[in-house]
Amino acid sequence: MKFTLRQLEFFIALAQTQQISKAASRCNISQSSMTVAMRNLEEAVNNALFLRHAKGVTLTAAGERFLHHARKIMNDSQRAIDDLLYQPQLAEGTVNIGVAKTLSAYLLPAIITEVEQHFPLMSLNFIEDDPAQLIASLRQRETDFCLLLTSNIARENDLKIETFIRSPRRLWIAQGHPLLSKPVICLADIANLPFLLLDTDEYPDVIREHWQTRGGQPNVAFTTTSFETVRSLVAKGRGVTILSDLVYRPWSLDGLRVMRRTVEDSMTYMDVGAVLSATVALSEPAAVVLDYLRVMITRQGEDA
Repeated sequence: MKFTLRQLEFFIALAQTQQISKAASRCNISQSSMTVAMRNLEEAVNNALFLRHAKGVTLTAAGERFLHHARKIMNDSQRAIDDLLYQPQLAEGTVNIGVAKTLSAYLLPAIITEVEQHFPLMSLNFIEDDPAQLIASLRQRETDFCLLLTSNIARENDLKIETFIRSPRRLWIAQGHPLLSKPVICLADIANLPFLLLDTDEYPDVIREHWQTRGGQPNVAFTTTSFETVRSLVAKGRGVTILSDLVYRPWSLDGLRVMRRTVEDSMTYMDVGAVLSATVALSEPAAVVLDYLRVMITRQGEDA
């Protein structure tokens, strides 16, 4: 039996929502149809892709691997269609775009080539910096708009904030860790484990504040500005962390597996979007580029 693109769409939706009802609603089908489609898909690939439990489903190790391939297949099929319809924008001008460090590391490499090809006559300048510096440059009109973690930006009258995607934060943990045998993981389960803290884009303040609202604090064992260091240490079983799906990759540079699980009583989100001046209108070139980036970033969020 061969699988279909429609089955892959259902599979990705279920992997993201982890509940049959939510996935079925997202795909506009009945729960029974979703269940049958996933059973048929597992038969087609001759592997169990999900672990079923009372509160929903989680991916098996095979399911995690297949999810990577499913997303690539869906992306490639969409790009094939887009390529046939592709018409580059011939607008000219210079657009300066501020970019948060997290997005520069994990979002920009995925979209920059396509963006530049779409605007061949544009001069696009991406400027990486800390959020405070980027907001200051926006106010000084040194940048046209900024791509930031909008969940971390204070709402001020002179700023217009638009969120494109909400990326859930989940627990990252080494393959084979004892916690993975639990059907449900709560914040209390990881309170005493060594916590690996990523120090970028104000994340330490965000996670500590969130933890404190629940009467505790993370047991920080190591702090670093490097995503890959966090990933490698997690994969080696040296600690755990909580980071967003947008920056998740299943393998460390050493080829070791990083698993992710939802913390049931501690769901937070990394919001990604644009920050603009509320008092100065965007130039026409900047508005066109922002519209295109909105579509590109939203697509990346759906694929995460």
